[in-house]
Order: sequence, then C-alpha cells, then structure tokens
Amino acid sequence: PLPNMLAAPASIHNYFNIIQIDESNVKSEPPFIGGAFLADRTFGGLCVSQALNTFMSLNPGLIPHTVNYKFVAPAKTSLPLQFKLNHFDDGKMASVFAYQNEKPVGLGHIRYAKDVDHLDSSPFLCPDYGSPEEYPSTVELAKNFEGHMKALMEGLNKFPLEIRPVESPLFPSSDVDRVTLWLRIKPEYQDALKPTDGLLAAMFISDFTILQVASEIYEKSNIKVKSGASLHHSVWIHDAKLDPYGWYLTVVECEVISFGRVRLESYIFNEARKCVLSVVQEGFIQRAPERKNKL
Repeated sequence: PLPNMLAAPASIHNYFNIIQIDESNVKSEPPFIGGAFLADRTFGGLCVSQALNTFMSLNPGLIPHTVNYKFVAPAKTSLPLQFKLNHFDDGKMASVFAYQNEKPVGLGHIRYAKDVDHLDSSPFLCPDYGSPEEYPSTVELAKNFEGHMKALMEGLNKFPLEIRPVESPLFPSSDVDRVTLWLRIKPEYQDALKPTDGLLAAMFISDFTILQVASEIYEKSNIKVKSGASLHHSVWIHDAKLDPYGWYLTVVECEVISFGRVRLESYIFNEARKCVLSVVQEGFIQRAPERKNKL
C-alpha cells in the first residue's frame, strides 16, 4: 500500500549530495521522498545511502565492507538530516549517528578496509530471469490494471526509480515466495548522480519495497496489512565499483514471519548477473484490525 499523497520529487540532487560541516559532521537538506506506508516518513533506503555517503565523503580513501543501519525513529521528509561519524580506536569500524533537530533517528555501523581485497564474492547465483526489457514497467502496468492495483502502480511511478516487476507471491513465476524486481534510477533523475555514486545508488535501491514479500505472504492467507516499517538493515558489499546508472535485479525472500516481525534476505545482482550486495533486514508489519461481522 502506497500513500496517494506521495509526490514525485522535482530533483534527487539532495539525496546523493550531502554538505560537509567539519571533519566528522555532514548534513543533507530536504525535501526527501516518503516511504511505502507513510508519505511523511523518509524512505529507509535514503537514510542508509546517506549514512554510507557520510562515511565515504569523510574517508575517500577507505572501502566500505559492511553497512548495518538501525532505524531508531521515523525521519521526517521535511527536516534536514545531520550525520555524525565516529571511528573506533582499535578496529576498522565506524559508527554514524543520524539526527533531526538533535533527536536521534538512526544509528549505523560501517566495517571498512583500505583496499578491495577484503570484499568477498557472493556464493549466490542469479535466478534464471530475463533482462529488464522483457518485463513491463509499472507505467505500462498502470494502464492495464484497474482499482487497487492501478492505484498501487501509479503510486510506485512517483518514486525516482524505474521499476519492472518480475514476480511476487501474488504474481508468481516460480515455486518460491519471493519478490523480484529490475530497478534503476530513472534516466530523468540520473543527472543528480556522479559516476562514483554506484554504491550509494545501490544502497538506495536495497531497501525498496523490501517488506512487500512479507505483506503478500500475509495477503495470500487473507490477512490484511495496515502498515509496516524497516527496523534493521544490514548490507554486505561484494563489489565496490558499481554503475550508478545501471539496472539492478533485487531478489527478496522472507525467512521468518511471526507476530508481524519479519526477517528478510535480499540479493542484488547487476546486469551481468553478478551478486554485488547481500542484504539482511528485520522489520515489522502491522495487521489491519479484523472486522467483526454483525449478525
């Protein structure tokens, strides 16, 4: 469910271009894009991407290995985000604190090295899917659907991503409950990206509709979903040199779903079908209250 009041951004320059305050503090200026359930709650992928951008901007010679981000409180789309970086004294580890109006909204930990040799390749092979152009975009799908699905596709179209759905639990093409999408930053927004922003673009993409697989598993069992949120988002980086303008195939599976708490695993592949990021996320889904039938 996407809020109807979600507006397409005029520009995403502020998503990937942050302002350095001093050697350990940066800020980014709103407005930010909202998330899937609340239009005034900043999209989680933007927070994760900017936390990593903080580290990379302040430490241009270091290579991030792992990013773990905890969503401490909802970040408002209309307020500036400020990030403070701290290095651990005795390890290749840094923490990033995210604030709005001096209130903590996020906490990140970043493991890093001085070279790419510490980045391990992923053992996961890409499932046998077609290329992006073999699947209709959400713009095309919106023309063919009616009612709720049409509204959903139109809501997705306001996001600065070109989205080509491959399969999901409600629209399966395999016998596995998974959500698979081809995604890229829309060409009309790509002027906001530098050639070196590939990892930041992939981080932004890594949280997109990640809870959808759990929502659809509930819906298959006729359980209505009211809302949801990401809680912890952990990313293992397998390739540091990524194309900011390219397509990425995201494959998300739900490992655990119990009492609305979900644990998800996602693998992100580039156009060459190489796994470039592995993601583990915990989140929660709020079930809609059941209506009692009046006799």
